[in-house]
This record gives sequence, structure tokens and C-alpha cells, in this order.
Amino acid sequence: MKCKVCSRDSQKGGFCTVHHKAYENLVEKFQVWQKATDVSWSQYLGEIQKNSLTGVWAKEVAKYLIEEEEQ
Repeated sequence: MKCKVCSRDSQKGGFCTVHHKAYENLVEKFQVWQKATDVSWSQYLGEIQKNSLTGVWAKEVAKYLIEEEEQ
């Protein structure tokens, strides 16, 4: 089975190792953002995508999650 984001083999939750770690980090950091700013999950993912300091893998996961929510 392939990763939901890229063509690597999936490991956990349908993501490859690097995208799964990025997903875990997004979820963990969302809790911090939510307490500080009362931001929604969708808003948070949008901000992650716009942030120039966000890593490529996290941006790819955020983009995937946004697209999944829109469907």
C-alpha cells in the first residue's frame, strides 16, 4: 500500500514514515495553537501551509488533509 501523500510504502495510518511523523507533529502542535489562538483545525492547516518556516512534509500532509475535508 502506498502513502496517502506520496509514492512511498505506507507504514502507519496510511502514511509513509516521514509523512506519519509530520502528521503526528501537526496534531501535537495544533493543541498548542488552539489553546493560544482558539483556531479551528481547518484554519490551522491553512496557516501551516502559508508559513514559510513549515517543512515540506508537514505542508504536504496539511494539503492532503485540507483536500480530504473538502470532499
